[in-house]
Amino acid sequence: MEILKDKNNENYIKDINPFEKYKKIDNDVVSFYMQYNHLKNIYRQGWLKVRIGLEHKEKCESVADHSFSMALLAITMIEKYNLSYDTLKCIKMCIIHELGEIYAGDYTPYDKITKEEKHLKEKEAIQKVLKSLDFDNDFLELWEEFEKRETKEAKFVKNLDELEFILQSAAYGLDTSSFKRSIENITDEHCKEIVNSLIDLTKNNKKPTVEG
Repeated sequence: MEILKDKNNENYIKDINPFEKYKKIDNDVVSFYMQYNHLKNIYRQGWLKVRIGLEHKEKCESVADHSFSMALLAITMIEKYNLSYDTLKCIKMCIIHELGEIYAGDYTPYDKITKEEKHLKEKEAIQKVLKSLDFDNDFLELWEEFEKRETKEAKFVKNLDELEFILQSAAYGLDTSSFKRSIENITDEHCKEIVNSLIDLTKNNKKPTVEG
């Protein structure tokens, strides 16, 4: 398993990962950084492959953009609505939940891969990334918690994952009512309220080519 490139998983990549520029990195923080820095290079594949098209590469968000936006949404929502969630856990989960894509790639719902296969590939990938760190941490546990969706924080962060996607679609100028799958996956009342506002805001926008 190697750092993701265009030839792997047919993902579209902005640049070569800086991790490959150095033959040996002695500091574990530097090694970890050089790997997760690649999330800045990986386009969010669904936008290019399905929604806005390859001609808009220069406007497309990266995986790192998405994770950052989710983390800031978590802080905003928890503080605005005085929600009883562990804020630090939610922020960490937002940032960590895509780490596996450095090696596994960003799969879309339209890719021919089962949820089980995707989970195994991403788990193997995140374990590879975390081998860089020589101190005890809860990163893998938090990733697993997010994947299982059993705790209140994991369920909330998954809602933010869907909400951020819909917010980004509005930022691209799309009609958010067309994103039915993500809208149906949102269960949090505050997130639903925001989605309803977005639907009203974008109702006259151009619809994406593929609905779902």
